[in-house]
Amino acid sequence: MASEKFMILDPAYRKLQKLKELVRKENASSKVSAEIDEVIDLLKARYDYCEGITSDSSKDLQQLMHSTFHHQWQNDHAEGKLSRVPSTMMMSGKLEAQFLRSLTSLCNAERVLELGLFTGCTALAFAEGIPEDGKVVSCELDPYIADLARSFLDKTSCGKKVEIMKGPAKSSLEILAKKKEQFDIIFIDADKKGYIIYYKTILDLGLLAPKGTILVDNVLFHGDPYSKEGRTGEIGQSIINFNEMVRKDDRVHKIMVPIRDGLMIIRRKEDVDRQK
Repeated sequence: MASEKFMILDPAYRKLQKLKELVRKENASSKVSAEIDEVIDLLKARYDYCEGITSDSSKDLQQLMHSTFHHQWQNDHAEGKLSRVPSTMMMSGKLEAQFLRSLTSLCNAERVLELGLFTGCTALAFAEGIPEDGKVVSCELDPYIADLARSFLDKTSCGKKVEIMKGPAKSSLEILAKKKEQFDIIFIDADKKGYIIYYKTILDLGLLAPKGTILVDNVLFHGDPYSKEGRTGEIGQSIINFNEMVRKDDRVHKIMVPIRDGLMIIRRKEDVDRQK
């Protein structure tokens, strides 16, 4: 099940695995070991249960995810097409993809901006949640991955709604702002050290449409923001700094959702506080 690969993001799961190994080395009671196994199984079962109840991804999205998992990434790296071998964990899974698609529909979004495309899983989920004449603009730094995503998306029925911009995310934001473009949903999922810059650029340059929503992925990055483990070093600290900045930003209403590696939903306060 999907939980097997995603649970490593949870520090509680990692601690339980260490405790299990410690119990084995110390020859502790088998009952203690069994209880630890049961807790681990419960953590996995909760994720699998949520995913199992969730509506299935479209056939197109399932095929795109399958193609990503089975792509020959090692060969691409060996041939010099990629500077490093990317982790398929960068791709949103079924649960988060369907959550984002539902949010897109709930917001009646027509235009979506995505920072960080990878192979197009989230871009396709957004595309499936907007009208036929809607548009998703996805920004991707790596030209090879951008082209690969294009080839995957071109095999889907909604892929035609996705436009790919190659290059640094901040440069793409500035280009879109000069064109006076605005978006109903903006999804931040590019390099984590750039989150603060992207957030400020989006708001300062007016890229967020009236009543628009910013979605930010990986805000619980491997548990570092609350476990204080420092497992992910500077990247984890960048996420902590970003979260704290948004927390102090009185212009916006924000909610952190503990789905997979954490998702933050951000809206202007005036769009949420309707009592006034």
